[in-house]
Amino acid sequence: MRTTPRSRTTPRSSRAFALREKLHPPLKIFAVVRTLAGLGVEAKPLLLGSGLSPSDVASAHCRTSVFQFLTVCANAAKLSPDPQWAVRVGSQMHLIDYGMYGFVLACAGSLRAACELAMRYHILATPVVPIELFEDQTTACWTFPPLDEAHLPDVDDRLFRALLEMQIGIHVALTRHVMGAWCVPARVTFALERPQHANVLEEVFECPVVFDQIRTELHYPVEWLDRTPQFANPITATQVSATCAKLLEEHKWSLGLSRRVYAELTRTPGRFPSMREVAGTLCMDARTLRRRLDEEGTSYIDLLTSVRQALAVDYLSTTLLTVDDIAAALGFSDATSFRHAFKRWTGRTLTEYRAGAGQAVATPSTR
Repeated sequence: MRTTPRSRTTPRSSRAFALREKLHPPLKIFAVVRTLAGLGVEAKPLLLGSGLSPSDVASAHCRTSVFQFLTVCANAAKLSPDPQWAVRVGSQMHLIDYGMYGFVLACAGSLRAACELAMRYHILATPVVPIELFEDQTTACWTFPPLDEAHLPDVDDRLFRALLEMQIGIHVALTRHVMGAWCVPARVTFALERPQHANVLEEVFECPVVFDQIRTELHYPVEWLDRTPQFANPITATQVSATCAKLLEEHKWSLGLSRRVYAELTRTPGRFPSMREVAGTLCMDARTLRRRLDEEGTSYIDLLTSVRQALAVDYLSTTLLTVDDIAAALGFSDATSFRHAFKRWTGRTLTEYRAGAGQAVATPSTR
């Protein structure tokens, strides 16, 4: 018996994700280049059409898009002499290949916690295929969508099979790294025909692999979710999770429409256009704007709050405006409402924040 999904791997933003937005370090692309190099494929033809150079792929400062990753994978499918290239990429991925995302999984207090963190911060992992986690009385099951639900432009059946094999290979490898070599899947099912390299998949996954099924799934015994990872550390987990949360926030504001709405809200100092006005400026109605922002994991209210908070910090740090003046400039009905909102945003009072900012002159705003 299957239960409803405990939670999604990511917000709906990952499905409606702007595939061409350059948000991600080239960690996955580096992994593809590394594996294909071992198969005799040079980096330059592998990166053709991606707009990336070999030096970009090795740079911590480079940011890449899902579309660029898909381009590199399409090239790999054409150039690799080994039809199992994708599962080899996935199986050779390690926690350190995912930066902070990998570290937060390693430090989790249980496998269940690691799964929840993986879902919460999935957008940091250059997500390509949306996934969900289900539980019933015996099985913890990761599920993967068919091609028509994955929303990947210009990806054919052959490439999609490779992406699924890579994704499952990554899941298996990272779970093993988190828990230990003993933690292998109970079963893998594919909603695809049996390929010639099926035996290789069974060797890599270390479990039975079944084809021509209704869904593509990765199964583990449900009781394993309560076991403790080998590197569990609650202090480090809290620290790294805070870093991942900050990175997730940066991603959210970097998405296309969110960025445009943010710009409209900061265009005229002291005046914040309504959602209807912003929608009109962006040539859409308010309902469409609300839906598209929801797809990016945010809302008009979230963006307005972010703008007001940023302006409040700026006014308190760089001006001698009174609290009443700042409250009015930010659209609050009175200074008391502003004080409460600022404490909620930052955990600090106006007096504490202005003192910390080194304000040289005491003003009525510190009363």
